[in-house]
Amino acid sequence: MRFWEGIRLSLQQIRAQKLKSFFSLLGIIIGITFLIAVITMVEGMNRYVQDDFAGSIFGINTFSVVRRPQVNTGRIDEAERRRQRRNRQLRMHDVEVVRAAVPNARYFAYSASDFGEEVRYGQYSRSNIRIIGGSAEYEALQGWKVEQGRGLTAIDDNQSLQVAVIGSVIAERLFPTTSPLDKQIRANGYRFRVVGVFERQGGFTGNLRDAAILIPFETFQRTVATRRQEIDQIQVKVNEAEEMDPAMAAVEGAMRRDRRLRPADPNDFHLQTSSDILSIWETINRILLIALPALVGISLVVGGIVIMNIMLLSVSDRTREIGLRKSLGAKRRDILFQFLTEASTLSILGAILGIGAGLGLAKIVEGVSPLPASLSSVSLVLAIILGLGVGIASGFYPAYRASKLDPIEALRSE
Repeated sequence: MRFWEGIRLSLQQIRAQKLKSFFSLLGIIIGITFLIAVITMVEGMNRYVQDDFAGSIFGINTFSVVRRPQVNTGRIDEAERRRQRRNRQLRMHDVEVVRAAVPNARYFAYSASDFGEEVRYGQYSRSNIRIIGGSAEYEALQGWKVEQGRGLTAIDDNQSLQVAVIGSVIAERLFPTTSPLDKQIRANGYRFRVVGVFERQGGFTGNLRDAAILIPFETFQRTVATRRQEIDQIQVKVNEAEEMDPAMAAVEGAMRRDRRLRPADPNDFHLQTSSDILSIWETINRILLIALPALVGISLVVGGIVIMNIMLLSVSDRTREIGLRKSLGAKRRDILFQFLTEASTLSILGAILGIGAGLGLAKIVEGVSPLPASLSSVSLVLAIILGLGVGIASGFYPAYRASKLDPIEALRSE
């Protein structure tokens, strides 16, 4: 009963001094708001990268042979960077070497891409597009689904047909009132007949497909390619995760033999998987979860200082009340408990309001941007504990000062 009575008295003080209580709560609210918002966004990105992002870029049970790493999992010195720049460019001969090394692959594809300035149909246009030249199994390997029309076939590639499958964003921009199928679009000065539209991917990686144009690899080489007969990546998809390491070892050995690399020579190519980007994100995630809450903690410190100052002012304003309570038999621990309860109630109330505001802020960011949001129960408990800790830490000195007041001197105060 003593505990609940202390909370009741604290809430009465908050209602009686609304403006003062608001400024006491403000620092805690701001600190917890941004703490919850940061943790929510980081947790959302963490879940998204692990579940969707890496798979969208590299594919599940898929590895790529590239000229040099597209992402680096650690710091590399300038000498290593220069060595990677000297790596030999992938060509069709390398495609055959890799194909022979993994004859039982589920899917095998190779591709090259370039960024186009504009794609146009009639009066409609879209800038900042990605033009991909892919082999026959590229769509299946990537897991891209065609929503309208058809995908590309081996015949399209063998005959270098100027056909294209376009992303949903491009389809909506160029064909707002009509079907895009069998229409002629112009990209980088070349005409392509639209044979299909990809299903919308959306999300953070939406532009990888939604704003892309896929054309046959041989067509790409004959038209928009600025680097003829060069390949950006060779991709292999295996049936099971257990097949990844043996397949990668076979490809690495075949490439080294074909390029006549000595045992001491480093690879002049790179094998890349989704684990590369996951390892980078894990490092970034650790930094974010340590650094950002630490920076946000500065707001909590400021909020604690504000609460301490308000509580000290409250002790001065209520000196006679403290003296009266002591003269009626209240002990030092009763006064100490009352003021600590008031400070803790203020900070916990601020934490609860901050949690609500933080969740709202995270949802707003999620609604207006592709950044996902996710919140765990651990984060909520952490916010409450921080709020309680700030309240106890900031309220202890004012409570101790109030408990030390002499009742006679307190009753004489004006």
